[in-house]
This record gives sequence, C-alpha cells and structure tokens, in this order.
Amino acid sequence: MRELVNQMWTLGHFGGEKLAKYMRCLLKATLPMEHNISLNLIKEISTMVKQSASRKECFPSMELEWIAVTAFNHGVDLYGINEDELSKTWFSYALTIAHNHRDGGELETHLQEKYTKLTWDDI
Repeated sequence: MRELVNQMWTLGHFGGEKLAKYMRCLLKATLPMEHNISLNLIKEISTMVKQSASRKECFPSMELEWIAVTAFNHGVDLYGINEDELSKTWFSYALTIAHNHRDGGELETHLQEKYTKLTWDDI
C-alpha cells in the first residue's frame, strides 16, 4: 500500500486534492473487506496527513473531516461487536487525523467527547 501511495504522490499531476479524494474512495471500498486492508490504509492516511500538516498543500478540509468521521464511526462499529483493541486502534487514527484538521480543534474535541463516553471491559 505504501509503495502505491508513494508512486501516486510522485506523479506531478497527482497533487494533494486528487490523492485525498483517491484515498477516501479506497477507504470506502476497503472498509467492508478483511480488517488488515482498511487498517493499513487508514494507517497510511494518518501518516500522510501528519506529514502534510506542515506543508502548504495539505489534505482538503472536507476530505479530512470525512476520513476522520468515517474512521471514528468504524471504531464505533467495532466497539459494538466487542472488538475492543481493534476499535481503539481505529479511534486513535480518527483522533490523529482530526487533530490535523484545520478547524481550530472542533472536530477533534467533538470526537474526544464521544470517545470518553465509551466504557471498556478491561478485566
């Protein structure tokens, strides 16, 4: 996955906006599949978002919001079927992406508030 993303990024005509849209579509397509595929993808997206946060051309706000909310909601779905560790991983990626969303911290705060309302069976 990393190699594919790197190859796309190096193409001159495949800038941040196109890449973000492509990553969103890939995430949407892979969520119903085996966990490792979408998990590797959200990991790559999270890394790219962190790396691009300090650059002039970062991920478009709308794409970032969609990806963060989708990752968070997927974490909720996993939480609902008692996949606690996997859901925590998805929540972590969602919060990382939301942290890099340039909205003054609103999305990150909202997701953190929702996350803190969850209860875990740590026995």
